[in-house]
Amino acid sequence: MLKKILLIVLLLPMSVYAAKKECAAKPSYDISISKESVHIYNKKDDLIILPNGNVILNQKSITPNRALQKKLIQFQKDFRIQLPKLEQQSLDLLLEIKTSFDQAIINQLSDDSELKSELNKLYKRLVKLLHTAIITEQGNTQFHFENFNNLKKEGQDIGERIFYNVVGGSILHFNFFKNMGAIKEISKNEWKAQKPKLKAFEANICSVITNFDQNYKQILTELNQSTITE
Repeated sequence: MLKKILLIVLLLPMSVYAAKKECAAKPSYDISISKESVHIYNKKDDLIILPNGNVILNQKSITPNRALQKKLIQFQKDFRIQLPKLEQQSLDLLLEIKTSFDQAIINQLSDDSELKSELNKLYKRLVKLLHTAIITEQGNTQFHFENFNNLKKEGQDIGERIFYNVVGGSILHFNFFKNMGAIKEISKNEWKAQKPKLKAFEANICSVITNFDQNYKQILTELNQSTITE
């Protein structure tokens, strides 16, 4: 029971992606965004979209028709806006929830420094984990689909490792049995308060990824059918 209570507190929801019902859309390509292009690629297809809507597909230049070119221009614009926005929203939510738990610890446990230290450690590890999936640096955004699809599992693994380190090495410092009631209350109240925003954010992530995935597959189909090359 004690382990379960602390684990719930420590498992800060990097699993904003970890709804009981998984999103049906699963990206199967990496994305690299720069001023020069939006590059979407995996072992099968390599698509470079230029700002003017021209493309290079599997190392072949293609001049799309006017309608498709217009679609491609909007498609790469959406990527440039939505992926960095998704990253920032994820970071903001992580910080918001971490801050909420911090305040609850202060209110309930008189600022338990050991427990807050572990919470801070978990938060930093989860931010680092997020950045293995999506990161923006100097105006360039990188998205790695395998890391993105594994965020839930990897986040849980990190939380469990930190938890067992706490139990194994610091159980006396935490005064667990003395504070168990307060820890349980923090767990119950904070997760109840965070659940609606997590649910809404998960739905937003699924919507964004689903929309990108559908548009990408449609565009790829149209490009493969195109016979107009430079």
